[in-house]
Amino acid sequence: MKSLRAIIVEDEPTGVENLRFKLHQNCPEIEIVAECLSGKDAIRQIRRHLPDLVFLDIMLGDMTGFDVLKEIRQPTFEVIFTTSYDEYAIQAIKSNALDYLLKPIDIDELIEAVSKMQRKLMEKESSSSSTNRPSKLGFPISTGQQFIDPDQIIYVSAEDNVAVLHLPGREKVKLTKSLGFVEEMLEDKGFCRVHHSYMINFNHMNEYVRQDGGYVIMSDKKLISVARRRKDDFLSRLEAWENGG
Repeated sequence: MKSLRAIIVEDEPTGVENLRFKLHQNCPEIEIVAECLSGKDAIRQIRRHLPDLVFLDIMLGDMTGFDVLKEIRQPTFEVIFTTSYDEYAIQAIKSNALDYLLKPIDIDELIEAVSKMQRKLMEKESSSSSTNRPSKLGFPISTGQQFIDPDQIIYVSAEDNVAVLHLPGREKVKLTKSLGFVEEMLEDKGFCRVHHSYMINFNHMNEYVRQDGGYVIMSDKKLISVARRRKDDFLSRLEAWENGG
């Protein structure tokens, strides 16, 4: 059975202890990688660990569980809400929550919620393994679309308000869409926005230099600065990429 990396978000230490105990006793497939007592800490830990599953309380003191989800762009994890309030169930459903558990958490319901996560993961893996076609994406250009394997893209820059793909051999492909548009296409494919005008492919990064504010050296020898306000996110994504995440 595959291990599931999970984060517990709960503003009461006793609530964390209670859920941790029930998971250890009844759901051995769950690996707890972080425990958070506030929404702000939850956001930091989610970005750092990139978990499979988050057990999320709704009332967190500094914010709500729904506020936490709004702060996470393009979440790749599933959410099981754990709360004492039943009036948020509809809002939880709209947030695409995997499940909604009322406190005190019933052990059978907890086991079923985790089993639901396992089934969903197995279905996703089955679906991806049955599709072995080349993973080219269609990028909008002035004459239509150009199909390119994202692995071939070294970095993407912003020029004249549109994105430019930089490929091996100094080849460039100018798109008709912005860098923000391309960021949404490639963010979950090993790419990271490191600057207002640049997005890099980790697989083409030769070196990260911490001096002079921090910059990366790409496979085509291009030096790209890492913006100060993006450094924490860059380092978090770099760590996840290094760990195979």
